[in-house]
Amino acid sequence: MLMLKRRSLLALLVLPTGCAIQYLPPLATTTMHSGGPAGSVRPPALGQSWTYSKFNFYNSQLLDTVKEEVVSLDGGIRISRRSTNNVDLGDEFQPVWGQVKQDPYWDLLQTYETSMPLWLDNFTVGASQTNDMHYQSGTSSFRYWINATTTVTAWEKVQLASGTFDTVRIDKRIRLSHHDISRLDTTRRDTLWFAPEIGRWVVRETDGDYRLAGRRGGWDGREDHFRWQLESWT
Repeated sequence: MLMLKRRSLLALLVLPTGCAIQYLPPLATTTMHSGGPAGSVRPPALGQSWTYSKFNFYNSQLLDTVKEEVVSLDGGIRISRRSTNNVDLGDEFQPVWGQVKQDPYWDLLQTYETSMPLWLDNFTVGASQTNDMHYQSGTSSFRYWINATTTVTAWEKVQLASGTFDTVRIDKRIRLSHHDISRLDTTRRDTLWFAPEIGRWVVRETDGDYRLAGRRGGWDGREDHFRWQLESWT
């Protein structure tokens, strides 16, 4: 095992410069010091859609293009998510606009016992809300604990190829018990640049870390770090 580790380290040291990992650059934003514009969030309607490019933050690789579309308003808002890679992404379900009940943005589909806010009713910078509840993971009926604090961090202008948007940056810090029992102290970060005019985020970033049980002195593991970036919307 020691020899294998030494060989792996030597292989990394001799990688050519052109093979260096290129992280995604930080999102370029401009702070709107006067706060956000007046006006309400665009309400949901059948056929509304948003198309996103999904990137691996660690190496800048384009992983997928995902089209999200409002397909039902019967008893809540159901948003289908279709991948150009033919991956089953699962639907998102919001009983009330801005409150998610079925959340497909993580490693397994998460179904919350009570709705989790995607954004807050109050867009004043500094506004915050903490939710403590249970959720189910994938098709399991087991109840897992989750705690999330959602905070309005800033109003920021974001310029993308798809347009320039006035957004409210919303940071969510999450602690949860994970379906993988070998994971301890799982924490996640979920950041939205939410544009009220389109009723959806223009950029979203998710990542997380955890400790692995049974490792002497603890061991840090990382979850995937993704960025979804808006390409078009209707």
